[in-house]
Amino acid sequence: MKTLLIVTASLTAVLVSGCSVSVGTSSLSSTEVEQKATAALAESQGVPLDEMPPLECTSDLPAEVGASIVCVIGDPAQGNTYDVTITVETVEGEDVGFDIQVADVPRE
Repeated sequence: MKTLLIVTASLTAVLVSGCSVSVGTSSLSSTEVEQKATAALAESQGVPLDEMPPLECTSDLPAEVGASIVCVIGDPAQGNTYDVTITVETVEGEDVGFDIQVADVPRE
Protein backbone atom coordinates (compact mmCIF):
# COMPACT_ATOMS: atom_id res chain seq x y z
CA MET A 1 0.00 0.00 0.00
CA LYS A 2 1.28 3.44 -0.87
CA THR A 3 1.37 6.12 1.77
CA LEU A 4 1.18 9.87 1.74
CA LEU A 5 4.07 11.71 3.29
CA ILE A 6 3.30 15.29 4.15
CA VAL A 7 6.36 17.01 5.46
CA THR A 8 5.98 20.76 5.59
CA ALA A 9 3.06 20.39 3.20
CA SER A 10 4.98 18.15 0.79
CA LEU A 11 2.81 15.62 -1.00
CA THR A 12 4.28 12.45 -2.48
CA ALA A 13 1.87 9.50 -2.77
CA VAL A 14 -1.22 8.07 -1.11
CA LEU A 15 -3.83 5.39 -1.32
CA VAL A 16 -6.84 5.94 0.92
CA SER A 17 -9.38 3.14 0.99
CA GLY A 18 -12.86 2.98 2.36
CA CYS A 19 -13.99 6.56 1.97
CA SER A 20 -17.78 6.55 1.82
CA VAL A 21 -20.45 9.12 1.05
CA SER A 22 -24.22 8.98 0.81
CA VAL A 23 -25.82 10.16 -2.44
CA GLY A 24 -29.36 10.47 -3.64
CA THR A 25 -28.51 10.57 -7.34
CA SER A 26 -26.59 8.50 -9.86
CA SER A 27 -23.37 10.48 -9.35
CA LEU A 28 -21.34 12.49 -6.85
CA SER A 29 -20.81 16.11 -7.82
CA SER A 30 -17.24 17.24 -8.39
CA THR A 31 -17.59 19.57 -5.40
CA GLU A 32 -18.73 16.74 -3.14
CA VAL A 33 -15.87 14.52 -4.34
CA GLU A 34 -13.36 17.34 -3.69
CA GLN A 35 -14.67 17.86 -0.15
CA LYS A 36 -14.89 14.18 0.83
CA ALA A 37 -11.57 13.20 -0.74
CA THR A 38 -9.72 16.15 0.79
CA ALA A 39 -11.16 15.32 4.22
CA ALA A 40 -10.17 11.65 3.81
CA LEU A 41 -6.62 12.58 2.79
CA ALA A 42 -6.27 14.97 5.72
CA GLU A 43 -7.61 12.40 8.18
CA SER A 44 -5.40 9.60 6.86
CA GLN A 45 -2.32 11.77 7.40
CA GLY A 46 -3.33 13.48 10.62
CA VAL A 47 -3.14 16.86 8.91
CA PRO A 48 -5.65 19.59 9.80
CA LEU A 49 -8.17 19.99 6.99
CA ASP A 50 -7.38 23.69 6.63
CA GLU A 51 -3.71 22.84 5.94
CA MET A 52 -4.44 20.43 3.07
CA PRO A 53 -3.76 21.71 -0.44
CA PRO A 54 -6.95 22.06 -2.49
CA LEU A 55 -8.12 19.14 -4.59
CA GLU A 56 -9.64 20.09 -7.95
CA CYS A 57 -12.02 17.80 -9.84
CA THR A 58 -13.50 18.87 -13.16
CA SER A 59 -16.18 16.19 -13.52
CA ASP A 60 -18.76 14.35 -11.45
CA LEU A 61 -18.09 10.77 -10.28
CA PRO A 62 -20.70 8.25 -11.48
CA ALA A 63 -22.06 6.13 -8.61
CA GLU A 64 -21.09 2.88 -10.37
CA VAL A 65 -18.54 0.31 -9.20
CA GLY A 66 -15.36 0.75 -11.22
CA ALA A 67 -16.14 4.32 -12.30
CA SER A 68 -13.25 6.71 -11.79
CA ILE A 69 -12.20 10.30 -12.33
CA VAL A 70 -8.84 12.02 -12.23
CA CYS A 71 -8.53 15.12 -10.10
CA VAL A 72 -5.48 17.28 -9.34
CA ILE A 73 -3.84 18.29 -6.07
CA GLY A 74 -1.05 20.81 -5.66
CA ASP A 75 2.05 20.59 -3.51
CA PRO A 76 2.74 24.15 -2.36
CA ALA A 77 6.14 23.24 -0.86
CA GLN A 78 7.46 21.85 -4.14
CA GLY A 79 5.32 23.77 -6.63
CA ASN A 80 4.20 20.53 -8.29
CA THR A 81 0.76 19.12 -9.07
CA TYR A 82 -0.24 15.46 -8.87
CA ASP A 83 -3.01 13.43 -10.47
CA VAL A 84 -5.44 11.96 -7.96
CA THR A 85 -7.46 8.98 -9.19
CA ILE A 86 -10.73 8.43 -7.36
CA THR A 87 -12.40 5.07 -8.05
CA VAL A 88 -15.79 3.81 -6.87
CA GLU A 89 -15.34 0.52 -5.00
CA THR A 90 -18.83 -0.08 -3.62
CA VAL A 91 -22.38 1.14 -4.12
CA GLU A 92 -24.91 0.03 -1.53
CA GLY A 93 -28.19 1.89 -1.87
CA GLU A 94 -27.29 5.55 -1.50
CA ASP A 95 -23.85 4.83 0.03
CA VAL A 96 -20.88 5.06 -2.32
CA GLY A 97 -17.43 3.91 -1.19
CA PHE A 98 -14.35 5.02 -3.10
CA ASP A 99 -10.57 4.77 -3.07
CA ILE A 100 -8.25 7.72 -3.53
CA GLN A 101 -4.81 7.34 -5.06
CA VAL A 102 -2.30 10.16 -5.52
CA ALA A 103 0.25 9.60 -8.29
CA ASP A 104 3.85 8.80 -7.37
CA VAL A 105 5.27 11.43 -9.70
CA PRO A 106 4.16 15.00 -10.41
CA ARG A 107 2.45 16.08 -13.61
CA GLU A 108 4.72 17.46 -16.29
